[in-house]
Amino acid sequence: MAFGPARLATLCIALTVAVLGADKAGWLRDKPQPPAPPPVAARPAPAPAALAPAAREPTASAGAVPPGYVRDSADVPANLPEGPDREEIFWFCTACHSSDLVRRQGLTRERWDELLTWMTDRHGMAPLEGTERDKYLDYLSQALPPRRQRGFTNPFLNRE
Repeated sequence: MAFGPARLATLCIALTVAVLGADKAGWLRDKPQPPAPPPVAARPAPAPAALAPAAREPTASAGAVPPGYVRDSADVPANLPEGPDREEIFWFCTACHSSDLVRRQGLTRERWDELLTWMTDRHGMAPLEGTERDKYLDYLSQALPPRRQRGFTNPFLNRE
C-alpha cells in the first residue's frame, strides 16, 4: 500500500495529536513518588515564627493592611481608627462581634444611629442613650465614614 503526500500528512498529524494527548495525560512521564515523611521522633520542632504567625510582619502578597492594623487572632483596640473614646467603644462593640465587622461598615451618622437601634431591639444590645449615644455616634461616623461605592450599582434597588 502506497502512501501519498496527503495520506502521509494525515498520519503524521494523527500521530502527533496522539503523542501530545498522552503527554498531557501524563502517560509518557515517570511519576516521581513523594518522599516518605520522617518518623515523628525525627521531625524538627517548628520554628518560633511558625508557632506565632501573627507576630510576623505582613508581606506584600498578604494584601493591603490598614495602617496600625494588628494582624492576629487577638482583637485589640488598635484595630479601630484613632479617635476619642476609641478604647471604650472598642470594648463595647467587641462584646458581641469582632472589630473587623465594625471597621467594614462605613456608614453615615444616621445609618450608625439606625444600626445601634436595630442591635438594641433585635439582638438585646445594652441601650445607648443621651450623651453616651452621641459620643459613640460621633466616633463611628467620623472614624468610619461612608466609602465611595465601587463596581456595579443595581438601578432597581431603592437607594436614598
